[in-house]
This record gives sequence, C-alpha cells and structure tokens, in this order.
Amino acid sequence: MQSAWSSSVGQHQEQSAFDARAILNEERMHNDSLRNVLHKLGTFEGHLRSFFMSTVNHQEYPDYYALGMGGGLGYYSPIIKHFQVGMSGFIIYNIGSSHLGTGDSFSNRYELALFDITNPDNHEDLARLENLYLRYYFTSLYKSFIQMGKFHINTPLMNLQDNRMRPNLQEGLWMELNDWKKIKLKAGWLWSTSPRSTIRWYTMGESVGIYTNGSAVNGKKADYAGHVKSDGIIIGNLDFNPIQNINYQVWNYYADNLFNISLQKLEWKKKTTHNTWLAGFQYLWQKSLYQDTLAIEKQYITENERSYVFSGRLGFINTKGNEWSVNYTRITKHGRFLFPREWGKETLYTYNNRERNEGAGDVHAVMLEHIRYLDKEHRLSLRTLAGLYQMPSIDNAKLNKYSMPSYYHLNVQARYRFSGFFQGLQAYLLYTYKDKLSSEMKEQPKYYHNKIDMHHLSIVMDYYF
Repeated sequence: MQSAWSSSVGQHQEQSAFDARAILNEERMHNDSLRNVLHKLGTFEGHLRSFFMSTVNHQEYPDYYALGMGGGLGYYSPIIKHFQVGMSGFIIYNIGSSHLGTGDSFSNRYELALFDITNPDNHEDLARLENLYLRYYFTSLYKSFIQMGKFHINTPLMNLQDNRMRPNLQEGLWMELNDWKKIKLKAGWLWSTSPRSTIRWYTMGESVGIYTNGSAVNGKKADYAGHVKSDGIIIGNLDFNPIQNINYQVWNYYADNLFNISLQKLEWKKKTTHNTWLAGFQYLWQKSLYQDTLAIEKQYITENERSYVFSGRLGFINTKGNEWSVNYTRITKHGRFLFPREWGKETLYTYNNRERNEGAGDVHAVMLEHIRYLDKEHRLSLRTLAGLYQMPSIDNAKLNKYSMPSYYHLNVQARYRFSGFFQGLQAYLLYTYKDKLSSEMKEQPKYYHNKIDMHHLSIVMDYYF
C-alpha cells in the first residue's frame, strides 16, 4: 500500500510538471514578456585568460615566476525603454609560482600583482564581482548615457591598467554625451574602487596606499596607507574637434582632500600620399588640496606640493600601417607628479610598460617607438619601445618618491589575433630590460631589486566568447 507521504510526493511532482508545462505554454503565447526579452536579446560574454610572468633580477637578488589562470562571465541586458543592466564577475587561480608570500626580506613587485597583493598566500579564493550597473540612454541613438554602479572607465590617468589578470574597476556615477559631431563630454563622481591585483572594493581614500608607499618628502619611509581621507574623485572631460585633423581634450581630476589635476591634450594627424603625419602635446598641472595635520610620513601629498608635466610626440604612419614616433616628457623640478598607482597609470607619450615616472619630479624622458605589422591582415604586430629616463638623485626624496635611479628601458611586444575556428583568441608576449644610466650607484637592494639590471617576460593568452 502506498504511504500518505509517497502519495503526497507524487502529487507534488505531478503538480510541478503541470506548472512547468503551463509556464512553457504561457511563454509561447507571450513572446514579448520581459523574461523572454532578457533571455533572447541579452548578451552573454565570456573571457578566459592565462598569464605567465617571470623576472630575472640583478646578481644575487631573487628571481620570480608565476602562472595565473582565470575565467569570467558577464551579462548585458537589451536596452528596454532606454534602460540597460550590466553585470559580470571573474575568478582567478594561482596555478604555480615561486614563493610570493610573507617572510621574505625582498618584496615581489610584478608576479604577486597577478593575484591579490593584500593576501599573498591566497592561491585559490580569488573571485571578484566586477560590473554591476544600471545605465540610461538619453536618446534613441544610444550613444549618450548616464550610469550608476560598478563599471570601468578609461581616461588618461584613471584607467583600466589592464596588464595583469584583471583591470581596475570603479563605483560611482558616470555620464557621457556623444551625440554631437565635434564635441563630446564626460563627467562623473567616483566614490569607491577595486584596484587591479585586489579582489575587494575600497573607498577612494582607503585604496590609496594599498601598493607600495615609497618615501615621504622628509626622506623617511612613507606610511600613509589607512590614513587617507577622501570622499572620492570628480572627473570632467571636454573632447573637441574644431577642424579636420585636430583633436583637443581637457581633463580635470578633483580628488577630495588630495589634489586637483588639469590635463590638456592637443593632437594633429594629416594624411598625405605616402604617409600619415602625427603630432601631439600634453600639459599637466597639479596642485595639492591637502589640509590635514598628520605627520609627514602619513600624508600622501603634502600641503604645498605641486607639479608641472610636458609631453610631446612627432611621428608618421606609412601606407602599410607601420608607425614611427619620437617622444619626450619633462616633469619640472617644482615637485613630484603624484597620482595613486591604485587608480591607474599615466598615459604620457614616454610611458613604457613595467615602469612609471609617477612619484618623481625633475625628469627628462626620451623614447623611440616603432609599431610594425608583419602580415597583410594586421593580425601579427610587433611593437618596440626604447627610452632613456633621466631621474633626480635617488637620495632626493622630495623629487624621487620610489628611489628610482636614472635608467634606460627596452621593451618588445608581439601580439597575434587568431582567425577561423580560433577567432576570439589572442596571444601577447612582452619582454623588457632595464638598466642604470650611471655606473656610479650604491649597491643596495632598494636601488636594484625589480628596478634595474633586470629582465622581465610576460606571456598572455586571452579567449573572448
């Protein structure tokens, strides 16, 4: 005899099957339902990444290697009554590496940044919520919008910084107006961030100092992590094309209780019979807004600090798309150019992967850049950068926050985009070498280790689907 319990279960199963059929029939009758639209017209995007990195350091200083792998999935809804929702996440694993954790007398600079620099011994639990935003498009052209939530932005200073496993992400309010032909506007207020090489979200003030703190202007070791108070950063941008071949941009970064930066950029491009000629100029002005009374070592920027930066470029692109350019940057001796490395990298014309001039003043930098395509379809490209960087004295903390000696920097990058069955797969290789310009320099780890007389290799595979 069938028990009352089993009879109840059977009835429940029959009812569930009936409900499922009813839902299916209802969806067939109402193909314009919200859930059907979200499922059929929304976009799912996947990304798999593997990243191998290795550094060979000067003489007796330790070498490192690491292999990270991960994957992520995102969903972006269709635009419904001008609204759109986006969400995504990513998870990372340390497949194998040299010891990157605590207990060493030397700190790792590059390989650890593939994972979570705040927890070097964590090899597996490296998941992060990334995009989660609501966007509203102003017009049916779907070019201009305002959005709120978690997302990424790409500006000359605050940007993706996407040369580790995962990029920078921001949280806040962001607007873009792109409907006009000659003028584009961007503006936003950002109140929290998840820097690359971390898996947590921080307020803007909390995030400053997660990376290395360098030296304070008094020469002592800086210790401002956890002592920076800021309600966020306000960014504004005007992009203007007054006449053909001319582009002018002005950016302003107002970081509460930290600084104000104004950046202007003017670029010219002219196509002739055999070449496309190009020129560019950037001017950056920074002023401190800091007014607290903490000890100097606990201040990210002191009350009276300021800086001025000039950067220029001349170059040409031939008919095959191959590009040559010579680039120059001058940071004056008025003070250190400061922008939190947790927020992005500077995109001055002399920027060279695996090193920065942020944190320094009285800098002269010259760089030659060549981009060459090795096939007709432009799938295989080779980029070479060679630069000389004249830095202030390594003992001058007022102008050299990270005690970086003057150096020369060679960088070779190759990129290949697959086609056919493997479309969506990209391979990227980077090799860099840095060494000192002066033969007279103190033999101390803080001047050599992960800075000069070092070889570095990165091999990255990305698959987007």
